[in-house]
Amino acid sequence: MKNRTFVTTLIAILLLAAVIAAGLHAVFTVAYVQASFSTLTQEGEVAAQQLKEALNAYLGRSTTFLDLEEVRATAESDPRFRVVSLEKRFPSSVALEIEERQAAFAVRTGTGYALVDNEGVRIGETSSAQDYIELTGDFSVSFSDGRAEGEYMPELLAVYASFLEALGEPRANLLSVSLGSSGASARFDSLRFQTREGVEIVIWNPSDRPSDTGLAAVQKYLDLTEVQRVRGSIVVQIVSASGEVNAEYFPEN
Repeated sequence: MKNRTFVTTLIAILLLAAVIAAGLHAVFTVAYVQASFSTLTQEGEVAAQQLKEALNAYLGRSTTFLDLEEVRATAESDPRFRVVSLEKRFPSSVALEIEERQAAFAVRTGTGYALVDNEGVRIGETSSAQDYIELTGDFSVSFSDGRAEGEYMPELLAVYASFLEALGEPRANLLSVSLGSSGASARFDSLRFQTREGVEIVIWNPSDRPSDTGLAAVQKYLDLTEVQRVRGSIVVQIVSASGEVNAEYFPEN
């Protein structure tokens, strides 16, 4: 009799646990994937719709045990997008804020141009460099895991970050950037930005404090009159004796 009572009690406990587990699963299950997109292009809008469908695969998954890094990987499987924020909202939803990366540079390839954003991420392809800042000269750009690599690429991105902060959209001001290599001392290498108005911005020895030289370059550019911007050059370099950043405008190249 005692054994029968024990077995009956055990079965009752197991059934109760199963009911509780089923109830918790019903409550803590992803019923909504709230993906908010910020897109910049028509292609991005189409890709966003496709990505929304991919994210719906998480519907029905346990909210408690859902791996947010897995969700992030799915959201960023298209390099066009970056996840700005990602969180679980208990008991039944996951919320994402996703934005489209903005193309900055065009890098020549065998079939056209690769589009690269301000972080060096390859986000797409194009047949023309028009509307983008073309990388020319001695840049030897390759791609590893979807990111641009090459001599002075980190320095270029650091300089561009200063331009981006000051100008908002540097593509409206810049046509191209070339790397001039001395072939000897890195001190005589240079980044040369061709502006749409005509003036050239030259940054000597770009490995030396690129954020500072970029900021000095764009400030000097903004100080020029409309007449000055159509010709000449802005030359930026670090003064070795004092360590100061010197930016000067020369009316003639």
